[in-house]
Order: sequence, then structure tokens, then C-alpha cells
Amino acid sequence: MIETKTAALYVRVSTSRQEQEATIESQIEEVKKAILADEYMLPETNTFIDNGWTGSVLARPALDELRDAIKSKTFSRIYVYDLGRLSRDFTNQLILIKEIEESGIKLISLHDINPENEEQGFIRNILGSFHAYERIKIADRFRRGKLYKAKNGIVISGQALYGYNYIKRTETVPTHWTVNDEEADVVERIFRWHVIERMPINSIVRKLSDLGIPTKKGKSRFWTKGPVERILRCETYFTGIAYYNKSEAVVGERKVKKYFKVKKNSRKARPREEWLPFDVPVLIKDKSLYNKSLELLKLNKRFARKNRKYDYLLTGKLFCDHNFPMVGDGAQGTQRYYRSSDKARPRDLRTCDCDGVNVYVLEGLWWRNIKDTISNPSYIKGKIREYAESRSSVNLSLENEKLETKEKLLNLNNQEMKYAQMNAEGLIDVDQLRGLIKQTKDKKVVLIKRLKELDNTNSIKSSISNEEVEELYQKANKVLSLQDYSDKKLVFRDLISKIQIKKGRLVESCINIPLTQYLEYGTEDWDSRPSKCGKVHTF
Repeated sequence: MIETKTAALYVRVSTSRQEQEATIESQIEEVKKAILADEYMLPETNTFIDNGWTGSVLARPALDELRDAIKSKTFSRIYVYDLGRLSRDFTNQLILIKEIEESGIKLISLHDINPENEEQGFIRNILGSFHAYERIKIADRFRRGKLYKAKNGIVISGQALYGYNYIKRTETVPTHWTVNDEEADVVERIFRWHVIERMPINSIVRKLSDLGIPTKKGKSRFWTKGPVERILRCETYFTGIAYYNKSEAVVGERKVKKYFKVKKNSRKARPREEWLPFDVPVLIKDKSLYNKSLELLKLNKRFARKNRKYDYLLTGKLFCDHNFPMVGDGAQGTQRYYRSSDKARPRDLRTCDCDGVNVYVLEGLWWRNIKDTISNPSYIKGKIREYAESRSSVNLSLENEKLETKEKLLNLNNQEMKYAQMNAEGLIDVDQLRGLIKQTKDKKVVLIKRLKELDNTNSIKSSISNEEVEELYQKANKVLSLQDYSDKKLVFRDLISKIQIKKGRLVESCINIPLTQYLEYGTEDWDSRPSKCGKVHTF
């Protein structure tokens, strides 16, 4: 043994909740009392603390410092609250104990056996193995208990999404999520900025930080692209259905050698059939915002500058006469061409005989003609009348009921699968399964009958008046007037859905004027309204 009355102290807590509850301070206080009682000195430099580090990993900053200090032999004892502070992995625990004892330093644990001979050392190891086994069993029981509750519709996730608060169980009210009004307002604003005002994600991040809007953890200056994009992709805000068991913790690839507070430092998505749904309040009622958000995120990814070697204006929406996408073939001297993607296949598999089109000629002619077209009132009004009369036979309430009925049928099918899985896991018996399946089938019979009635319902076709055409034209003209024609890419992405090169050098463009893009959110100026004839017209 090293002949000195100097000691060292090592403490660790694994979660931020433990840090907040000051358990690290209580450990330090108790260990310091034991050091004082043994009449040992504790220099400030001999205190080693790992805050928020899991015991399943061996690479911890303070633990590494302690292991380096052991080699210097400036202290004769190491005090710990219990051996689990050194490591939760029993094998790693034995390695550390052996390393300490072979250096001639004595390890003192306040809540374990401190062996004085080999027999006591053997007993300590036996007890340590039992403790490790018990921890595994407790963790597994805890996991299965949470899954059982989730399968029965009980909200168990305390990590509520942005826009919600997690409410703990009381004697009269079960655990549930409620709306966080301030965060819900931010969610709606994010969708408005992205979908209505067409703000890029980076601009949204800057705006959130500039306005001092806090994140879920209360940090106003720590918004990044990840949380904003997850909000824009989150369907829960529109459906009122959240999920438990969507992902699992895994050990991620570590390209850079550095410390990680947890061993499983990454997450992997589970198959969708393993997700367990539970009901939460709906934050945004208009689901078209969600669909448009996904569409814009997809477009942003497709047209991102980092994905383009050459700057082709029409990439992604240009097709040949055989409906193959036409792509730029790279610079060839001073010229560039759009060619059918079918040309990239082996010769014996090609079916397209369309010629390539000069990039500069096509883009120049297309831009000049498209500007002339969208600035022609007669043409726009004619297309409004043509489209509105084609849609006047569509009863939106009828269509919505069809969609809701189909969604209910899908949910019932999912319920049947869940019941069968619960029976296989022994959570319900055969009689219960039969009863639940019968109830589900009875509901499905009613829904299928209603769906057939809706399919057989005919709508009455009607015409649209000149006043209605003029009203819709004014809205379309407002959108067109707000376009920045100096930015061709933005106009292209906003208005063009498809361009097709026909035989005979005919260029056919499909233009979509999104009336909801610049109109006030939540007002009557949306794309559906009752007309004088009582029908609903959509443009």
C-alpha cells in the first residue's frame, strides 16, 4: 500500500434528472463524511466528477483522469458511493477494480463489501453479478410494462412534442398531453412561414432566434434546422395521433474518437407496424398545410444547389413525349442539352427516340412565352372557367366523408392486427380476442356499406357565372403580381407542375396558380367557398 493519508473521490450520475435533483451533491457530501471519519485528506484536485454520464460506457472524462492519476500514486485510497458509480457493466467494473488494486491503492465503497481477504473478494464479486442480473431484469420488466400500457392506449411518454405539455397522472385523471398555447402558436407560425410565405428553413431558424422564441428546453438561441424540419414533417399536429415506440436507441458509428455520454448515442426507426398510437389534441385543422409542407421539403431537397453540378432551370419537371424525365447532359463545348433519361440505359433496353433539346434555346423560348401567357387576362379567365366547371360537380363534403370513412376502415384493420399481436404475447386470452374481433368486424360492415352509398351518390353539375370567374381571376392575378420575375427558379417552382416536349417541337406546360399561397391564412380567402348556386367551387 502507498503510505499516505491522502484520498481521492469519484462520483457519477447518469441522467440530467438526477443532476437537477442534486444527487451528485448528496453523493459528494456522504463520501466526504466517510473520508473525514477515516481521518484522510481530500485535496481539491483529487475530486473526480462525471455529471450526466451513463455507467455502461467506460470512456468518461473524469474516470480517465482518475485512471491517469492512479499511475502517479499521489493518494492511497479511492472512495466511491457504490461500485455502480465506477461502471454498470460488471465486466468493466472488475477491470477497474483490478486496475486500482494492482496499483497498490485501496478502493473503498460506502455501500458494498470492502474485502480484507480473498474470500470476501469472492463474495463481493458474486453479489456484483447478482446486482447486474437484477438490473437487467428490472429494465426488461419496466420496458414490457410500458409497452403493455401503450398497447392499451395509455399515454406513457413524458417527452411531449413541441406544442404539447405532458400531464402526469392524478387520482382522477390519467396521464395525457395538453396543448401548450405559446408553443402551438409557434408551430402554426412555422407552417405559415414555410408554406404561405415560402421561407427557407435556414431563414425560419434565424427568425425564431431573432424573435427570442425558446426551444422545448427553453433555449432561445439554439434553434437549428433539425427541430424545424421535424416540426414541418410532423403529422401529429393535424391528425391528433401521436406514437410511442417509434424508434429505438442503437450504437451509432463513431467516425471521430471523442467522449459520448451514452453508449447508444443514436436512434433507429422501428417498422411502422410496431408504433403504438395514442390520442392528443389537434393543433392545426387544415391538413393541406401539412401536405404542402412535405411537397416543399421534397422540392427543396431536389433543387438544392449542393445537388446540382450545372444550373438547369427546368430539371425535375421536364419530360419527353414518352414521359421520361429529361435531364441535362453536362457541358459539351459551349452548348448544353436536355436529353431523355432513357438514353442512360443500355442500347438494347431503350424505347425512347426523342431528340435532345438545346438548353439555352428551350429555356429562353419557354420563359418568354410563359410570361406572355400568364399576363394574358383572357387566357387565364378561360382556364378558370374550364377548371371551375369541371370541378363544380365535386361535392367536397361528400369527398371528405369518403376519405374519413376510408381512414376509419384502415384504423380498424390496424386494430385487428394489434389484437392478434396482443393475443400472441399472452396479453389477452382467446375469448377476449374473439369478442374484440367481432366488434371490429361489425363496425367494418357498417363503414363498408356507407362507403358504397357514397360511391353511388351522384352530384349535379352546374356552371359558373362571369362574376365568379372575375372574382377568381382577381385572386389569381394577386398571386401572379406578387411573383418576383427576376428569380426564374422561384417562379418556376411556384407555378409550373410539368413541362412536356411533344413531337414536332411543341412544348406543353402545365401551370398551377396556388391561390392560398399569398392569401391571408385562416380567412375566407381560401380555395374553397360556397357560390351563389349553393355548390362549392375549387380553383
